[in-house]
Amino acid sequence: MLESLQVSDDLTRLEMTWTDGSANVLPAQVLRQEARDAASVRARFDHGSFAVAQDLQIMALNQVGPAGVNIHFSDGHDRAIYPFVYLRELSERFDN
Repeated sequence: MLESLQVSDDLTRLEMTWTDGSANVLPAQVLRQEARDAASVRARFDHGSFAVAQDLQIMALNQVGPAGVNIHFSDGHDRAIYPFVYLRELSERFDN
């Protein structure tokens, strides 16, 4: 279960602390590339992947119900909802 969620001071990373005491950090680029909204899923289906700006920033976090967050990015993308379970999965795959 997620205990805390915040954006890094430079707006380029999402920092998470879990109730089991572990902590993870995910770059904005990873979050944007792994978004599950329809347009992002379609882009991956059609092209295998899509370009993400290297200077991408996280502009806002909006809670979505008790178990997820919507992330607004500096490229204007604001459609994806990230369930906390999915953030944990991404953390296990990409946080090194």
